[in-house]
Amino acid sequence: MNSKNFEYAKYFVSLCENIHIMEASDFLSVQEARKGIDKAAFQKVVKQTNLSFKEFASYLHVSGRSIQSKKEHEKLSIKVAEHTLFIKRLYELGVKIFGNTERFNQWMKNPNPTLGNEIPKTFLDTISGIMFLENKLNEIAHGFSA
Repeated sequence: MNSKNFEYAKYFVSLCENIHIMEASDFLSVQEARKGIDKAAFQKVVKQTNLSFKEFASYLHVSGRSIQSKKEHEKLSIKVAEHTLFIKRLYELGVKIFGNTERFNQWMKNPNPTLGNEIPKTFLDTISGIMFLENKLNEIAHGFSA
């Protein structure tokens, strides 16, 4: 077995070992999304991403005005809450892998050859795009270039 195949095998084993953790985490994510998040929690996530309020809202396919018109502790829709929580989880993983927010934000803002020279943050507009970025981050964590 060559070293590249060995690395892929290690990565696969790591994924398999973490399936039960992911299932528990996914279940908690469903519960958290159903419970909803309020405007204050939403604003905290937006600040964490270093994106403008308007840009963040555009990735959720909602107007920034509709969110800004909410009261501080008013709940957002389940759809907006879920999408926001996925982005939050992505940023937490990215900061963990890159070591700090600044380095992760740089990765999110620059065209990436492994993404067809697309800018990673443009994938934030869909849940599947966020999950795709999570997979790329896990590849980086396991030594594959992304």
